[in-house]
Amino acid sequence: MATDNRDNLPKPEFMTEEQFEWLKKATDSLDKIRGDAKADVERYKANPEGWSTGKGSPSGLPTLLLTTLGRKSGEKRTTPLVFLQWGEHMVIVGSLAGYDQDPTWFTNMKTNRTCWVQKDHDQYVCIGRDVTDAERKALWPQLDQVFPAWGYFQKTTDRPFPMVSLEIQKKL
Repeated sequence: MATDNRDNLPKPEFMTEEQFEWLKKATDSLDKIRGDAKADVERYKANPEGWSTGKGSPSGLPTLLLTTLGRKSGEKRTTPLVFLQWGEHMVIVGSLAGYDQDPTWFTNMKTNRTCWVQKDHDQYVCIGRDVTDAERKALWPQLDQVFPAWGYFQKTTDRPFPMVSLEIQKKL
């Protein structure tokens, strides 16, 4: 549904008309989303301070860099992701702005669960595991508090968003 026509998305109640217009423009194509993500990776690496709390990120949302291995190329691929700190773990959501396909980082992670995470200046080797159904149910209200657009985007597609817990193996 969301992949076909972003113009038909209903405005969520929690957004102003101006915010909603910005959201539609920012997510009007996968190429736009990927281009913006690439630019955010460069900004993050150039000045990583405060991104993990949202104070350093342009969005104001807690953001980490996730690096996975390309399932075909074997090359490292890095993407910025909003996350929820959950005890010692970090939880990420594969929303891809409600498009009808899983994000590439998740497709890559299905092949190789080892990944690298950067939070501000700190870097870690992690293992990603899908959250359980019980964890998903318990985490969703917390995730909605961090980024209400996840709940909105989930309603625009029949695809259940993957949710991954990143478990630190070692600090680099």
